[in-house]
Amino acid sequence: MNQSEEFTTLVLRFSDVQEPQRRIAVFEYVRDIAYGDIGSRNPLDVLQKRKGTCSGKHALLKLLLESLDYEVQSWFAKHNFGDFPIQEWPEELQIFKGKQITDYHDFLKVKIGNQWVTIDAIFDIPLKKLGFPVQSWDGESDMKLPVRAEEIFKAEGDMEEHKKKLIGALPEEKQKERKAFLSTLTTWLDTHRR
Repeated sequence: MNQSEEFTTLVLRFSDVQEPQRRIAVFEYVRDIAYGDIGSRNPLDVLQKRKGTCSGKHALLKLLLESLDYEVQSWFAKHNFGDFPIQEWPEELQIFKGKQITDYHDFLKVKIGNQWVTIDAIFDIPLKKLGFPVQSWDGESDMKLPVRAEEIFKAEGDMEEHKKKLIGALPEEKQKERKAFLSTLTTWLDTHRR
């Protein structure tokens, strides 16, 4: 089965579910995809590899929800990876703790009735035992963001292109530090997730 066939099958599977369970099922499906960097934010790559960062996972969640006739908006929360929400920082990541490593976490707002509701499917269930703030969603209410937001703003145009511009505007050294953090975090997660 190719990527687009897999996606179509998934949409058909969710379309048979009643509300609000449909929204919850879609959310949980994407949330339970492993968090980690695959070098792509493409939602179909995330679907195929069953792994993605906030950008890729939320691009997939947005695509699924829009395919099920929901209005969805992409938003950003500027935050600091040096203050990432891990309860106990592992030794491998200690070199990053407390540093100013600017990142732009993306999340979604989905329109339910006449309300825009914040949702965030970043961390998968196995990460809870590693100290990450894994969340459930009731399909109706705003979710708390899993990062300490310094600033929140709506994405302009395509989320991926907007994020590339935001990251590209960071000083080169900060871009390298950000990339090193994500790479180290992904390696650590791959060895400790079970």
